[in-house]
Amino acid sequence: MGAAQPAVEEEDPLPFANEDISELLRDDRATVHRRDQPQVVSAVTTRAQAKKDKTTTPLRVTNSSATAVVDRDQLIQLQEADSTLTKYRSRPVKEITKGEGTVQFEVKAKILYRVFQHARVNGGKPLRQVLVPQPLRHQVMEVAHDSIMGGHLGVKKTSDRIQAAFYWPGLHADVTRFCRSCDICQKTIPRGRVPKVPLQKMPLIDRPFKRVAIDLIGEIKPPSEAGHRWVLTLVDYATRYPEAVPLKKIDTETVAEALVDIFSRIGVPEEILTDLGTQFVSECMEEVNRLLSIRHLTTTPYHPMCNGLVEKFNATLKSTLKKLCSEQPRQWHRYINALLFAYREVPQESTGFSPFELMYGRTVRGPMQILKELWTKDVDTPEVKNSYQYVFELREKLEETLEIARENLRKSQDSGKHYYDRKAVNRKFTPGNKVLILLPTDHNKLLMQWKGPYEVEAVVGINDYKVNVGKKSKIYHANLLKLYVERPPEAVQVAASVEEPAELDEFDGEELLELGDLHKKEGVDDVKLGPDLTEDQQKELHDFMGDFTHRFSDVPGSTSLVEHEVHLTSDVPVRSKPYPIPFQARESLKKDIDNMLKMGVIRESSSPYSSPVVVVKKKDGTNRVCIDFRKVNKITVFDPEPMPTATDLFRQLTGSKIFSKIDLSKGYWQIPVREEDIPKTAFATPDGTYECLRMPFGMVNSGATLKRGMRKMLKGMKNVVYYWDDLLVHTETFAEHLETLREMFSRLTKANLTVRPSKCILGTDNVDFIGHSLKEGQKGLLLENVTKILNAPRPETKKQVRSFLGLAGYYREFIPNFAAITAPLSDMTRKRCPNRILWGPAQEKAYQTVRDLMSRDPVLRLPDTAKEFILRTDASDEGIGAMLMQEHGGKPFPVSYASKKLSGAEKNYSTMEKECLAIVWGIKKFELYLQGVKFVLQTDHKPLTYLNSAKFVNNRIMRWVMYLQNFDMRVESIKGSDNVGADFLSRVCE
Repeated sequence: MGAAQPAVEEEDPLPFANEDISELLRDDRATVHRRDQPQVVSAVTTRAQAKKDKTTTPLRVTNSSATAVVDRDQLIQLQEADSTLTKYRSRPVKEITKGEGTVQFEVKAKILYRVFQHARVNGGKPLRQVLVPQPLRHQVMEVAHDSIMGGHLGVKKTSDRIQAAFYWPGLHADVTRFCRSCDICQKTIPRGRVPKVPLQKMPLIDRPFKRVAIDLIGEIKPPSEAGHRWVLTLVDYATRYPEAVPLKKIDTETVAEALVDIFSRIGVPEEILTDLGTQFVSECMEEVNRLLSIRHLTTTPYHPMCNGLVEKFNATLKSTLKKLCSEQPRQWHRYINALLFAYREVPQESTGFSPFELMYGRTVRGPMQILKELWTKDVDTPEVKNSYQYVFELREKLEETLEIARENLRKSQDSGKHYYDRKAVNRKFTPGNKVLILLPTDHNKLLMQWKGPYEVEAVVGINDYKVNVGKKSKIYHANLLKLYVERPPEAVQVAASVEEPAELDEFDGEELLELGDLHKKEGVDDVKLGPDLTEDQQKELHDFMGDFTHRFSDVPGSTSLVEHEVHLTSDVPVRSKPYPIPFQARESLKKDIDNMLKMGVIRESSSPYSSPVVVVKKKDGTNRVCIDFRKVNKITVFDPEPMPTATDLFRQLTGSKIFSKIDLSKGYWQIPVREEDIPKTAFATPDGTYECLRMPFGMVNSGATLKRGMRKMLKGMKNVVYYWDDLLVHTETFAEHLETLREMFSRLTKANLTVRPSKCILGTDNVDFIGHSLKEGQKGLLLENVTKILNAPRPETKKQVRSFLGLAGYYREFIPNFAAITAPLSDMTRKRCPNRILWGPAQEKAYQTVRDLMSRDPVLRLPDTAKEFILRTDASDEGIGAMLMQEHGGKPFPVSYASKKLSGAEKNYSTMEKECLAIVWGIKKFELYLQGVKFVLQTDHKPLTYLNSAKFVNNRIMRWVMYLQNFDMRVESIKGSDNVGADFLSRVCE
């Protein structure tokens, strides 16, 4: 018998029969062994065998929470039970979609489908999509997005992938929420895709070495020949004066000794700003700060931008040091002093001065000066001064230089913030929010990754938050935080509002910034604060703004304080033919109309009234919609509501040192039109007729209605003045200022009025109001308007002359004898003069004189009714002038100038009559200040001192003397050389 044949084992046709095929698809397990292929281990393993037997590491994929794949019968049952799909069973007719495609719903083999057809989809063939019931939608989104072949793509691509086979109502919204709540996507998003928050300004320091920034550089390799491995750096905030000390070690004691060594040269600062290095926050350093009465400020973790002043210097120092010691790298410590000299000698871009100039008040003698002396043999011989004179002038120069540097710093800050904030987004977190934090990885401190989620415990400052990171809490800057969107455990269809920018989609930052509120684009972060406020005062103002956040908005409110009424003298409707609108402007007009409709400012109308629309191009190239109400205004009953004058307003500001300017957001649009008067505001456009629900611009009584509303709201309030929709809070102390602000914003809240954040400035000592600059009891010219005057081209026609005189005449109170100075120009505007003027030496002199006086930045004192007024007058052959003054610190300061060009008859007056005319005219001009108070009349014409006692034969002078008896004045005679202001007329007209 032959040998028994071994039994042949049949091959298992389904080696994975015991495995769930759905689990294999979702888990994508790479190492599954067949039952008929057992593993074999050799007694001796060669390299080739080891390589062959090397197992592949299983891939780690996201754990799926989806249930097992349902069968066909279950799908049918779930579709029939889903109420959200019921309405689609009764819609068999084809419908045309917005994209010119067609949609039809059908039931095939009891399964509900959506049939979509479009020329650019699926080759133009119908695409049959299964309508997914609610319980299965979460599973579909998991497979499309979270699975290993889903790829964690963005919202659009995930939606496209699902719609290739499935559909359900609200699909895009569900996918958006699902993708944004994906834990992996949120933790792996690039740092640059999370928008930064708006930049906050550092306080401007006005005293050298009041606050200094400190940091450490290193470890530097190779170390110096003497063993130095680190550099301690210090930069002053006021002067940008740097110090650098090489160190061999950086323990607390060594750093403290180096700081004391620096302080022995520059003085002990009041504040130091450092990072959270152990050398700076140790108990030993805290004791040093306590003994020296130093306030220690620290940055938040991983946010060196807060200490950017010294960080920028560190970069410059390292770059320059690398160049200097390239041939002797171990001698780098010996180059530091020379490097510091080079840095201190060069003007800083932000201040406009070198640190040496701001530190010592002079330009130090450096290499360039020495080279110049060697070449030219020209050595400046300094003026000999005594010690007192030298110290006095040095102090004065330092103060002036620091003031200029501070102004340059302010401009540099504004410019930097403007460019930084262009793509910034105002992101806020509240206690209880879950956030991700951008922290270093466990293996490399230079690599950052999102970790979390962690819970926000409290808001600290403007952009800093206290976050619970496990066993302890830490403070982090908002740029290191990102809102964590939690995914609901079940697929429940809910209404949700996603506040985080759509940073997971395939869009760039410019598109992301357009998401969110349709209208509101400004908030409390756009409000400017006074640059001289202390940190405590800034915090109090931020707390105040936090209490009235809803008032700071560029979206206009709607008040019930007052309604705009339109009373007409005729009941016959006024209807004007529409003006032709250029085709290129119609698109922007339609957009503006749509925005006003959405905001509730206007509505469609069938009114018999109709006013035409005019499109006016603004300076920035955009168009402004204006309504021509001239015909309606002609038959409107005039509202006599009094308007405040600038003189009255400025008089109330005397003694105030702190100002806050508040600008209402589209003040006119915050006042509703009375219901029965709405049809009278109708206007016609190429797309239809509309009428105004809110008070429009251009109606004759709109300003009076606004004034009445402001008067009602502020009735009984002190330290607040208003001009149109601009409000100015003015007080002497900060505490009083904050109290007044709270009272005013409480009234704004009650009236439901909003203020424009970007046009508000709080707690400043220098503010622009009604075309003037106010600071410390002085009134000056507004730089913007002065620049227009200085840059105005030389007039060539009468119209251009009138325009120039109108612009310059706004500040005539600042210019002594403005009328006489500009007489050669105003004479050219007479009727008998040609339209194209003949420009001669007299006109050129007048033109240049006005520009010269404007460029000198003249200032006036605000009138103080508690002080005695001084009136100086003078006359010449061409005009008369008057100057109102008050004494401050024993010296007279001008309050206002006034001048008048003499008429033909007045030019024939005698000298006595002209001088007396100047007095009478000057008193009438300033009667508001002089009526009912004692004042001094000063004149350089001696006979006028006897006005109250002499008898005059001249009837004209006698009438003037009788008029002057109504005033309580004391007449004084002064020298002509002392009457500089009023006498300026005579000198100009020679």
